Amino acid sequence: MFKIAIVSAAGGVGRSTLTANLATLLAQREMAVLALDFDPQNLLSTLLGSDEASLSGLLPDFLTRKEFGKSALVNSNEVACLPFGRANEASLVTFEQHLRAEPEWLKKCITQVDYPSGAFLLMDTPRLPSLYARQAMVAADLVLAVLAPDARSLALLPAVEAALSRCAPGPQLIYVINGLDSTRVLQNDLLVRFRSALQMRLSPYPVHRDEAIPRAVANRTNLQSLSPDSLVAHDLNGLLNWLLAVPASSLDGRAQV
Repeated sequence: MFKIAIVSAAGGVGRSTLTANLATLLAQREMAVLALDFDPQNLLSTLLGSDEASLSGLLPDFLTRKEFGKSALVNSNEVACLPFGRANEASLVTFEQHLRAEPEWLKKCITQVDYPSGAFLLMDTPRLPSLYARQAMVAADLVLAVLAPDARSLALLPAVEAALSRCAPGPQLIYVINGLDSTRVLQNDLLVRFRSALQMRLSPYPVHRDEAIPRAVANRTNLQSLSPDSLVAHDLNGLLNWLLAVPASSLDGRAQV
């Protein structure tokens, strides 16, 4: 199983939406995929079509000593999603204490998941710094860092690098711009600066801002079904193709997917 952690140092950059869309695209290509919601906000399952956030999931399973992964839900697109689940504040504190004591807890749990070797695991996380994001990064083969096309994300690049450096050995790290409005001069200028700073570690496929995404969420359907010819659908397919096809040797220190 190839494991990808979706992270960012800034909030509101679209980590969960990107996770859901990439998971759906993988499933539509008939690849086994598990989307793991490792964020206490517990929203990933709703972005994959659930009517409401799941009560069951990873956290309740931990508290009841249920086998990891058994509460995964499978949607109509054949995407398996393991929600974070809901619990009270005291239970969340207990879980976070355990994560501090066991920094490789998630990595060990993932080894118990019975998926074929060619499957993909996408892990949605809270923004850095976070216990959850660090656990996902330690467990990952590849970290996909999501950037907004703004000065804040540019300024926070060192925070992402520093978080990764604390994972030993660290996974490979690549970046993607999400929510680009190419009609805005400032965002285009910032894209140039990101490309200069990150070079081959930045995906050549920025994901553009597109109303098709909130429409798909509102209609509880996937983007490819709702608007297959939209710009953002093209961007997401390009990003996934790049992740799947670019040789490792062409990126500085990047693992082959």
